[in-house]
Amino acid sequence: MTAEVPRKTIEEFIKRNLKFPEYLALFLKSPRTMIERQLNKPLPPDVEITVLQETPNTVYIVLPYEVPTGVELSDEDLEHVAGGKGGNTYTCNVEGAGMFNTKID
Repeated sequence: MTAEVPRKTIEEFIKRNLKFPEYLALFLKSPRTMIERQLNKPLPPDVEITVLQETPNTVYIVLPYEVPTGVELSDEDLEHVAGGKGGNTYTCNVEGAGMFNTKID
């Protein structure tokens, strides 16, 4: 993805909400819209979203993106690699589709 939208953030809230049938149906129909609603901001236009749902007879293997040699990480990416969260505190909204961690300032 990009430094603006951490992939892990998107993966975490999708995984938590897929157990809700309404969310799953909307997500399969329009994944970009659902992600943008969840993040409360648009995704960068160069980010493509492809959803593949496994079946009993089909398995998809996702190969991770590898940063090309010589490309520098952004300051935000360096913070994550170094294990620093910058002192941010997060809480979990409790119930229903759309729940995800929210930053407390």
